[in-house]
Amino acid sequence: MRGIWFFDDWMLERRDCLERVWGKPTFVKEIFKEFYPAGWDGYGGYPTAFYDERLGKYALYLIAFPGRESRDRTPGISAGEFQFRLLSDDPCNWPNPVYNPTSGPAWRSFDDVVVDQDGAPIWAHAVHSLAGTPLAERGYASAVLDVPRHLTWGGFSDDGVRFTVDRSGPWLDPGSDIAGDILWNREAELYQLFVRPVYGDRRIAMSTTADFTQFTRPVTIMQPDALDRVGTELYDMPPRPYEDFYIGLLNIMTSDRFEEVSLSSDWPQIKYFGRMDTQLAYSYNGLYWYRTKREPFIGVRDYGQVGGGSAYGKEMLRTQDDRLLFFVIGDYGGHAARVDKETEWPYGSGYRSPMLYEMRLDGFCSLKTWGREGVLRTKVIIPRDGEMRLNVRTMAHTG
Repeated sequence: MRGIWFFDDWMLERRDCLERVWGKPTFVKEIFKEFYPAGWDGYGGYPTAFYDERLGKYALYLIAFPGRESRDRTPGISAGEFQFRLLSDDPCNWPNPVYNPTSGPAWRSFDDVVVDQDGAPIWAHAVHSLAGTPLAERGYASAVLDVPRHLTWGGFSDDGVRFTVDRSGPWLDPGSDIAGDILWNREAELYQLFVRPVYGDRRIAMSTTADFTQFTRPVTIMQPDALDRVGTELYDMPPRPYEDFYIGLLNIMTSDRFEEVSLSSDWPQIKYFGRMDTQLAYSYNGLYWYRTKREPFIGVRDYGQVGGGSAYGKEMLRTQDDRLLFFVIGDYGGHAARVDKETEWPYGSGYRSPMLYEMRLDGFCSLKTWGREGVLRTKVIIPRDGEMRLNVRTMAHTG
């Protein structure tokens, strides 16, 4: 343990005249103003962003979503999406994807589309670099979603774009309708795959593996509880390392209480409509997770703006110069609103779009006095190197 971050009081013996203040990222900008091809909904999905040491650039992976009437869909992938990669020297500024219109499926008009060993597009749910882990020589890893067969395959890549997908043995069977975010747990020396327990079960589950060959059965680690309003669903949770513990961007769906679920549908237990925002979760060891204050860490914006109906916090990126950036997928409407949006929003206008947020590196949580002074006493702490650093800010600070 290298620090006390005040997400809870378990290391404290006394806290008087000090209140816990939760920080939030601030909106920076919508990353894109142009969207290709015409008639498609925009870019989103389950993005990942990281500094790629092999390339010496930042990488951002996004999914292009077709509109309802799009004819140039990707065959064989869910609703016809495809995934592509962008590269940039500046994680705050990203180029538009290279788009050269051709006939046939839209994905053929893009550069750096994520494909399998046969050159066919795949939904590589969340691409991660394996740099700094025991399997770094395998390059990049991703779970690959097989929607029709309810399976989660695994794929590895030398270049981050062309993946070798082993379809002889799935990572998870049955899989989930989110293929899973990968986290390397340095303390447990395990790779963790964050998924749902089964298709349509909107809770957070976790499977572990040491070698991407043998996986444990997914175990539910987080579900709505008595502090949540009725109809709350835990949609997804990308986990990321932060200092000496872990942060989870918990996507919360507040479902429409008046929506009637059809028993004749493929997934009769699922509600499609509702607001999407992001709360904060944390873990000291990556295995056991806790939730913070039940309010949005990244909330929806005003109606009529990108993110006015949904704000999916999907990536936390600590840059090479120690800035803390968040990549958030925003929709103009709530979850599944695009299903019937032809009467409310024109196609091809960025209905779904990534947004950039930023927060100071230590901005998650702090203790603040409401009086002249506060009293804080910790449990016994024995510094390993004989030194201790305090992070303190006063009214006189201007920085």
